[in-house]
Amino acid sequence: MFNKKRILCVCCAACVAVQAQNASVTGRVQSSETKKPLQSVNIVIPNMELGSTTDISGKFTINNLPLGNVELEISSVGYRDTTLFVEINNNLVDLGEILLNPEVLHFEEIEVEAHGQLEPTASLSSYSMSGKKIQENMNGSIALTLQNELSVDIQSMGQGTTRPILRGYSGDRFLITENGFEMGDLSQTSADHALSMDIGGVEEIEIIRGPRALLYGSNTISGVINIAKNSIPETQYDHLHTYIISGYNSGNKGLFNNFSIVAPKNKNNFRFSLQNRKTGNQMTPKGELKNTQMNNTESFFGITRLDDGKSGTVSVEHIEMNYGIPGSPEGHIEGVDLKMNKTTQKFNYHQDIDFNNFETFALDQKYINYGHSEFESKDNSYAAVKLSQDIFLLQSKLTGLNKEIGAVIQYRMFKAGGFYWSPNTSESNLSIFGFRQRNIFGLIGQFSFRGEYSIVDPELGLRYSNINSNNVNKKNFGFISISASLIKSWENWQFSTSIMRAGRTPGIEDLFSDGPHLGSYSYEIGNPELKIEQTLGFESSMQYEKDKFFFLLNGFYNNSPNYHQYTKLGGQYVPGADWIEWGSGSTGWLYKYEMQGIKSEISGGEFQAGYKGRAIDITTDFSFVRGKNTSTNNNLAYMPPDKISFLVSTKSNKDLSASIRFKKVFEQTLISKFETQTPGYFLIDTFGSYTFRSDQGTHRLVFQLNNILDETYYNHLSKIKLIMPESGRSISLQYRYLF
Repeated sequence: MFNKKRILCVCCAACVAVQAQNASVTGRVQSSETKKPLQSVNIVIPNMELGSTTDISGKFTINNLPLGNVELEISSVGYRDTTLFVEINNNLVDLGEILLNPEVLHFEEIEVEAHGQLEPTASLSSYSMSGKKIQENMNGSIALTLQNELSVDIQSMGQGTTRPILRGYSGDRFLITENGFEMGDLSQTSADHALSMDIGGVEEIEIIRGPRALLYGSNTISGVINIAKNSIPETQYDHLHTYIISGYNSGNKGLFNNFSIVAPKNKNNFRFSLQNRKTGNQMTPKGELKNTQMNNTESFFGITRLDDGKSGTVSVEHIEMNYGIPGSPEGHIEGVDLKMNKTTQKFNYHQDIDFNNFETFALDQKYINYGHSEFESKDNSYAAVKLSQDIFLLQSKLTGLNKEIGAVIQYRMFKAGGFYWSPNTSESNLSIFGFRQRNIFGLIGQFSFRGEYSIVDPELGLRYSNINSNNVNKKNFGFISISASLIKSWENWQFSTSIMRAGRTPGIEDLFSDGPHLGSYSYEIGNPELKIEQTLGFESSMQYEKDKFFFLLNGFYNNSPNYHQYTKLGGQYVPGADWIEWGSGSTGWLYKYEMQGIKSEISGGEFQAGYKGRAIDITTDFSFVRGKNTSTNNNLAYMPPDKISFLVSTKSNKDLSASIRFKKVFEQTLISKFETQTPGYFLIDTFGSYTFRSDQGTHRLVFQLNNILDETYYNHLSKIKLIMPESGRSISLQYRYLF
C-alpha cells in the first residue's frame, strides 16, 4: 500500500547525549498543493506498535522512542503514501513541515473505520466513513447510508424523506452540514421535508461531538453530521479527469447516474457535475407502497483558482426533487405530492497567514434560494402548502495551532402560502465562535464557545384561528453555548469526558404556525411564547486498542428544562377541537398538534468491539437510548429501540472485499401516549466491491443484498408504519468509472 518510490530521507543531529528510551519525534503534515494542514493523517512505526494521528493543525508527536534509526509510514485518504527514515539521536526530533502529494481522483483503499484509530484530539464518540466503506454502504440517501452506525436511526414518511436521528434527537436538535455549513433547506422542521442532497456525490461523512461541534452551530447537543462533497477542487490537477457512477436498486426499480468532469487550465480548476436519481414506489413484503416514487436532479458548476498559499472558489449548485408521501388513515387519505428546489451560490477565499499564531484565514459567502410545495395527489393544479426561504450567510475564520476563532452573519427571509398561515418572517443572526486545545497537567483539554443573537421579525396584521395575534410580534433571542472536555491517553487506553451547555432558538414555524400541513398529516399550531431550548449534556468515553483488538464504550446524559415538542391535542377526537376535516369529507382529516415546552431527559450508551485480522475483520456494536418527559413522568415520543449488530468483513486482497451484517432491533415498548408499540426484527445484509484497472481508467463494481430473508418489519420512527412495512429483499448494484 505504501509508495516506496516516494521515500524521503531525514537526518536530525543532536548536540548533547540523552537517555535511550525517552526520545520523541514530532512534525506537521501539510498538503503539497494547498499548504493547508492535514488532519487525521496516520503515522505508524512498523514492528514497534507505535503511532499517532495528526490534529486539526496537522501536528503529531510519537513518544517513548529508542535511539537509532526508525521508519515512519505516513498515509491519508486522498494522498500518496510516504515513508520517512529518521535518525533518533536527540530527546526531541522535529521534522518540521512534511508535504504529502495528492493522489488525484483515485479510488482510495484506505478505509476510515469507526473508532479504529486513537485520535487524542477528537471526541472518542466522533467518527467518519469515506472511501470504499462509504461506497459499499451507499444506499439511496444520507440516512440510509448511516443507518448501521452507532446510535444512528431513521425517521421517514417514505423513501424520499429519510432523515437521520442522532441519539434520539431529531429535527434541528443536531446539525446536518455540507462542507461545514448548514444545508439551508427545511428538512429539520418536519419529517415530510426531504434533505436537499443526494448521496451520490458524497466523499466523506463525519459525526462530530464534543467541543468541536460548536464550531458548526449551537444546536449540537447530540452532534453534527458533516457531509463532505467532491464539488470543490482543492488541488491543482495536471490533466482532465472524468468520473462516472451508475446504479440500480431492485427494491424500488431505482436508477442513479452521476457524471463529473474536472478540467485544469493554468492555475484554475473547472468542475461540472450532473446527477439524477429516479425510483418507482417502494416494494415491501406485503406489496407496493403507493405514492412513494421520487425523481431528483442535481447539477453543479465551480471554478477554483490556486496560487501560492491563496485559493478562491466560486460555484453554483441547483437541485430539484419531486417525491410522494403515501396516504394515511390518520391524515390525507389520497396522499401528498411534494416538489422542492434549491439553488445555492457560494464563494470561498483562503489564504495562509502569520498573525498571532494563526496560520490560515478563510472567508465564506453563501446565498440560498429554497422553495417547497405540497399538492393533493389527485390534484396538482394548486399547491395547498407553499414554503420558501432566502438565506444570505457570511463567515470569516482564523485557524492556528490547536485554536480557531470566527464570526457568522446570517439573514433569512421565510414565506408561507397556500393554506399554511405562518406569517412572512425575517430572521437575523450574529454568531461568534472559538475553539482552544492545550495540555493541562498531562491531559488534553479542549474548550469551545458560541455566542448567538437572533432577531425574529414577523409580518403583522394576519388573523389566526388558534393563536393570539397580539403575541405575534418581534422576538429577540440571545444565548452563549459552551463546551469543555478532558482527554487522557496512555499506552493502549484513552479516556475522555465532556460537558456541553447548548441553546436552540425556536424556529419560525415553532413560533407562528397556524394551519394545515398535509405532508406531515397534521394541523400545526405554534407557540409565540416559546423561550430558548436550553440543554445541559454530559458524555464519558473509554477506548482500548492493542494489536488486533479494540473496544469503545460511550455513555451520555442530556437534560432540558424547556424541550420543544409538538403534542397531539385532546384524546376524544372532537371535531374542530382535536381535528379538522380536510377536503370534501372523503379525503381525510388532520389532527391538531400544538407546540409546547416540556422538561425532558435523554440518556443512553454505546458499545463497540472488534478484531482486525490478516484476512478478516469482526465488529460488534450495541446502542440504546432512553427519553423521559419529566413534566409528566412519561416516555418521550419517537425514541429509537435498542439494537445490536455483528459485522464480518473479508479482505482477500486490496481489490476485492465482501461483508455480511447481522442486525437485531428489539421491540419498542417504551412509548408515549399517542404511540403504538413496534415489534422487533432481525435482518441480514451483505455487501462488497471489486476493483479492476484498464488502460482507459479504473473500474469499481459495488453490490448490496439487503434484507436477505425478506423480513416483514416496521420502523418505530416511521410515521407510516401503520400503512406498510419497510422494504423487502432488494439488490443494489453500482458501477464506478474513473479516467
